[in-house]
Amino acid sequence: MDDSSIRAEWASSHEGVLVVTIDNPPANAMKLTTFRELRELFVNVRDDYVDARCIVLTGHGKIFCAGADTRELSARTTEMQLARSEVSRSCFDAIRRCALPVVGAVNGAAVGAGVVLAASCDIVLASDNAHFSLTEVLIGALGGTRHTARLVPNKLMRYMALTGQRVSAHDVERFGGILQVTSREDLLARALVIAGQIAALSPYGVQMMKESINLTEDLPVTEGYRIEQLYTTIASNLPDAQEAASATREKRKPQWSGQTISLHRTNNPER
Repeated sequence: MDDSSIRAEWASSHEGVLVVTIDNPPANAMKLTTFRELRELFVNVRDDYVDARCIVLTGHGKIFCAGADTRELSARTTEMQLARSEVSRSCFDAIRRCALPVVGAVNGAAVGAGVVLAASCDIVLASDNAHFSLTEVLIGALGGTRHTARLVPNKLMRYMALTGQRVSAHDVERFGGILQVTSREDLLARALVIAGQIAALSPYGVQMMKESINLTEDLPVTEGYRIEQLYTTIASNLPDAQEAASATREKRKPQWSGQTISLHRTNNPER
């Protein structure tokens, strides 16, 4: 669609990597239609982009995402806000539960919903000019704290939520929420390298690894490890596991089946 605020393009230098860009000038604010477009892309990515093995999510220009579009929020009612909340929630869930790994490339300010978008990714990189802020308290709203707690420790999340003040990418990196801070010019290239490393692995193995991580993230250690063991049992009997063993013995590069599986629809969010 010509008026779409989401672009999806293949990375020319890395096979199997799909670059998804939020493109809603001037600040990449999230309109209701943007949430819907992003949700549908991540829910249907395996059907619409069958050769995709990893996704890079970034923003166009100098801002990653300036949060919810305030022009839409100015006329909010309870009914409208409840409907909007469902769409945004299912969008974030679609990214987190996407069958393919998602590398976030935060190329500037991430505000409100922008922080949540980054937190929903599996791996996050950021440019050295990037910063993160939860400004909901400044505009009479709440939200974003549960996802932000996946990026930074609880006390830093509370500081962000209770003050609305920004935190630099370097601070988030210091606490492990960001894998690496790069120059703005090098950000996408570095994100593509990591996405390319993932895309070169077994689609079976990568998908099952992400599913097991998502399922066990909030479980106690014993229960979580039990699920990992069950996934290992399944994975070890799939064709790619046998190919990996053969390739190791024969000292050659594995030839993966190129397929994914559906143990359950982890990328089917609330609709």
